[in-house]
Amino acid sequence: MDDRDHTDGVRLTARERAALAEMEEGLRQTHDPAPTPRRPSGGRRLALAVAMMLTCSVVLAVVGIRTSNAALLWCFAVLWPLTVIQTVRLLSRWIRTTGPFTPWF
Repeated sequence: MDDRDHTDGVRLTARERAALAEMEEGLRQTHDPAPTPRRPSGGRRLALAVAMMLTCSVVLAVVGIRTSNAALLWCFAVLWPLTVIQTVRLLSRWIRTTGPFTPWF
């Protein structure tokens, strides 16, 4: 039997087969089939920012209503939608990292 492989019409010498086997082995060793999900680096900063924005929104709303100051109410009107958007981002990031919800019923 000669040193050539006749599979699929491709002919490889013993040296080429050994090199190919070595490359395939290297690829198998470096390939990670299921990489672990990374935790987002800005998770704590986003949570802190949402907490601060929520606190400021509540203070602006309460003080603005008690004093009937239009400037405070407008500040609340600008800050509240931003707070809601950042809260949704925080919750979606949290759901993505913890996995899907499991039903309890």
